[in-house]
Amino acid sequence: MLLLSGNGLIARGWQFASSEKGRFLIVGGWNTFAGYLIFAAVHLLVGASLGPTGTLVLAYCIALPQSFITQRLFVFRKRGQWRDQFGRFALSNSIIFASNLAFLPPAVRMTGTDPLAVQAVFVVVSTVASYFIHKHYSFRR
Repeated sequence: MLLLSGNGLIARGWQFASSEKGRFLIVGGWNTFAGYLIFAAVHLLVGASLGPTGTLVLAYCIALPQSFITQRLFVFRKRGQWRDQFGRFALSNSIIFASNLAFLPPAVRMTGTDPLAVQAVFVVVSTVASYFIHKHYSFRR
């Protein structure tokens, strides 16, 4: 009964999933998955002609609005005026994106690793940074 009691693992897991950090991890997981799928699709469809940087830019432009909507509505639960929030969100994500642009091409060249694998590593690091940037800047209260 430990799992089902008020203080059990399921109750604590539900409580965490309902918190802002829990929602961020769930929505961030979805956004990360969706963004990676978008990157993979762009890479497979036009990556040969765009190269890693062009692939990354196009995938970013496709994924950004989807990410903003899910973060705004489900994580930080903001309503009303969205333009300022979107501007801050886009700026915040652009800083992370610029880091990605600087990191991806040389990492692929230096390691000879497939861009999909290199991007997967960057996604993990950028997810943690993203929470703090969005919490304290993009969707500040």
